[in-house]
Amino acid sequence: MRHLRLLLLFLLTLASIQMMAQRTIALRQHKLQPDQVPPANYSGICRVSGDTYALVSDQEKEDGFYLMSISMDSETGKITDARRIGYRSSPSKKVDKTGMSVRDLEGIAYHPITKSFFLGGEGDEEVLEYDSIGRPTGRRLDMPQVFSIDNIRVNLGIESLTYNNATHRFWTTTESTLKSDGETADKNNPTVRNRLRLQSFNDNLLREQQFAYLMEAPICANMGKHPKTLIHGVSDICALDDGRLIVMEREIYVSKKNMNNYVNVRLFMVDPSTSHSIDERTPLSQQSPSVFMQKKELCAFKTKGSITRRNIANYEGICLGPKLNDGRQTLLLINDTQNGMTKHGIRLKEYIKVIILE
Repeated sequence: MRHLRLLLLFLLTLASIQMMAQRTIALRQHKLQPDQVPPANYSGICRVSGDTYALVSDQEKEDGFYLMSISMDSETGKITDARRIGYRSSPSKKVDKTGMSVRDLEGIAYHPITKSFFLGGEGDEEVLEYDSIGRPTGRRLDMPQVFSIDNIRVNLGIESLTYNNATHRFWTTTESTLKSDGETADKNNPTVRNRLRLQSFNDNLLREQQFAYLMEAPICANMGKHPKTLIHGVSDICALDDGRLIVMEREIYVSKKNMNNYVNVRLFMVDPSTSHSIDERTPLSQQSPSVFMQKKELCAFKTKGSITRRNIANYEGICLGPKLNDGRQTLLLINDTQNGMTKHGIRLKEYIKVIILE
């Protein structure tokens, strides 16, 4: 009888775990047509309303955002049409030697209450507000001092930005570990697990809670590979209506012979409501493992660049899409082609990838 009770308890526990698990369906990449969506350096995406989305590109002469129309099949989630419908911008206050804005825009979030857009820059480590036609309003998120430009590793700063109208929270984080928080994963340290700070802000743009997030190690560390280039970090986050967050970990691997390159993307779910908030005083390298957010992997996929596989895509942006007719939530991912970069006769292609949360 005791064995039967134990068996029933095990089955109930297993059923509970299965019910809590978030299942996903990853659709095939949808290739964007160059005549409808011209190449750019798309690095962030957010939904405005209906089929209208806004995207930022990190190599533009003016600070602003693209508007894009993306239509989906409400039964399957497949993209049926995508086209760019304009650019909203204003002259940049600072440009580099090539004439490009030094803001280096990486993240974008739409704020329905003010009908404005917030753009995160990796060049200045600021999240600034712009109106509906791309003019700066002078407002910005109250970034903590720990995210100062002096504490950021070059090109590994503010990369993510999201806002959820149900929770009234903005969220952002850096691509990789801050200088004060320890080592970062790179080609010389492929086994390092990056430590990040996820920061929230309220509708008044004031900082709220901060949480510690531990990335997985790059998969090349377990494959005995020695890369020519390794870029590993969080490329974006997406806030859900129930307060949970989806964190997109992205690994770019370039081999020494420039063959069999890949981009590996892993999506993880975290719940701030069950996590320990932190402050700025203690370096993450000195934090107890129990402080870091508990995470659950939703899905993983790899795109490749080789003689036989040419679907490589560097996914940098993620946002909520519409819900399907059966209530399932969609996610849209956008990739950065470095403005349609061509090498060895191969041109990188723009893609959107749809993930369905079941």
